[in-house]
Amino acid sequence: MLEYIEVGIHTFELSQPLSKNQFNEVLNQIRTRGQLFHNKKGQESYTLRDKQMPGVQIILYRIKKRHTYRVSIIVEPCRILGSNIPTELYHYDKESYKPLKKHLNHYLEEMCIPGKLENMPISRCDLTCNMVFCSQDYVDAYLRILKKSCLIPKYQVDHFKNNEKKAKDPQRANQHTYCIRCKQASFLCYDKINQLEMTGRCPERLDDLAILRLEAQLKRPSLKRALGKRALESNDKLLKTASGQADSVIRSYLNRMFPCSGTHLRYEDAVSAIRKVKKEKRREPMLSLLRKVSDSATLDNAARKLDVSDKKLKKLYEEFDKQGVNPITLPNSSSIAEIPPLNKLVCEENILMK
Repeated sequence: MLEYIEVGIHTFELSQPLSKNQFNEVLNQIRTRGQLFHNKKGQESYTLRDKQMPGVQIILYRIKKRHTYRVSIIVEPCRILGSNIPTELYHYDKESYKPLKKHLNHYLEEMCIPGKLENMPISRCDLTCNMVFCSQDYVDAYLRILKKSCLIPKYQVDHFKNNEKKAKDPQRANQHTYCIRCKQASFLCYDKINQLEMTGRCPERLDDLAILRLEAQLKRPSLKRALGKRALESNDKLLKTASGQADSVIRSYLNRMFPCSGTHLRYEDAVSAIRKVKKEKRREPMLSLLRKVSDSATLDNAARKLDVSDKKLKKLYEEFDKQGVNPITLPNSSSIAEIPPLNKLVCEENILMK
């Protein structure tokens, strides 16, 4: 089933304001490096994906209403450090941070962008977990389970849209992705190999891999809450803390999305297990919830259809945990008989390197 887990940082983003003169200087410089994507809708921006510097994306913002300017630099540290493995994640250490700082600072200077890695604040960091399975069936099963999970308060489900141009094939991307988002954070779950195939970045040696990627994309206020105030004192300290705590942050998301910690069984097997509960008063609400979850898009929708108080719903979930059964089930036609909940898989013993 699960072969191993990798945790680390996929990308991080630096951001700072610019003067009008600085904005024009940077814009003129990045125009010499290749084609820019000019977004005129909403907040006007210019985006450069520099083929001469893989792993860096520059976005210039002209905010007309406020008459202000800003630059964001999205960094994939592994690519800057020369890795050609598109699934690789960054783990902070002093030896890797030095060349990362050297290469990035040289590029920022070349692009006329004021500031350096050590003094431009990190505005976002993507804490990431690669779950490598023995079969694609497990990736598909867990994506289906994630899409049925409870929605965390203040978050909303996000989808790729045709007019946003965030995915080459939005319909295919939505099929292989589940994303929830709030103002300061996103939690993105997706089939990594499928994403690489869509973007033309999947080397042949990765074709046989099955990878479920879980990614907590945290803006600075969320980073402060997740990692603590001291982690934000410097960028190297932030990257070090984020590398070390990526698994615990992702596990905290999964714990909030899944109120039950039992095993996911095929629907008919889950029903058989719950029918063994002796007391009808306990058994019947559990069977009813199983049916409603199976027929509903999400566990939240099923719980609303059950029409019970939050206190009774919590007790119902506790009954499922006592039986070791998860109310989110696998289809009867599934090639997999049972799988453990994701939050139990994201643990120290399964992590390849931290």
